[in-house]
Amino acid sequence: MNTNNETGRKICVGIGAYLIVKCVLNMIIGGGLDISGLLIAAAMFCALLSGIKYVNYVVAGILAVIALIHMPDNISNIGSNWIYLVEGVIDIGCAVLLCVQSDVKEHFTNTLNINN
Repeated sequence: MNTNNETGRKICVGIGAYLIVKCVLNMIIGGGLDISGLLIAAAMFCALLSGIKYVNYVVAGILAVIALIHMPDNISNIGSNWIYLVEGVIDIGCAVLLCVQSDVKEHFTNTLNINN
């Protein structure tokens, strides 16, 4: 795939790396091995690298939904869940960035052409 905007690609790499680090951190804090979560984070990282149209909105939607689902518990138990609350805020920030930042939007202009 072509890189249509180098700055947008770098931002997407940063968001993808954050997703993987977040998953590993949650496995360490939670004390359990979450292979499915790690595979989902890796898949979203690869999707962000692809630059295929509208993938940014899909990843942003997933991030926002997950953050909003967990937000009430994180707020009600803020004393013990403050790190998860911070993760949720960062997730929402990444989702907004994927949707509105012009360099990121320009990165997602590739089409999926199966004829080549």
